[in-house]
Amino acid sequence: MVKKLHVLGLLILIYSSCKEKPPFQPDYENAVGSVISSENCRSIHSQNAWLVQFAEPIAGNKTYGEDIIYNGKVYSNVVKTYQLRDSAKVVGKRYLFEFYLDGKSPQQECDATDPVNFNITKIRLKNIIGIAN
Repeated sequence: MVKKLHVLGLLILIYSSCKEKPPFQPDYENAVGSVISSENCRSIHSQNAWLVQFAEPIAGNKTYGEDIIYNGKVYSNVVKTYQLRDSAKVVGKRYLFEFYLDGKSPQQECDATDPVNFNITKIRLKNIIGIAN
């Protein structure tokens, strides 16, 4: 009888400890995307933003970016980031991006000879994970 009470007490304890916790809600977004290219706004190349196109559809039908025309090709769901690490600056490579939305980036004064600059949503990267193309 005592053994049954111990088991019952343990089950009640487990049940009560689990029902209080809400599911994990990350404070960041994540999506799979590929690197398109860098903007050409600054004469110092490392100061230019990199363009990322997110695959569609994204879970929950979220769209983070905008449609752009770059080198005569239409891209949809494009954002830009200034934080792409050097090893990830591979055009066409796909990654899982974990990021925070920073809103639209203001138009910049460009000092490059033939500037290419987009007024689109900017993201701040939390993490990048390479995936197979």
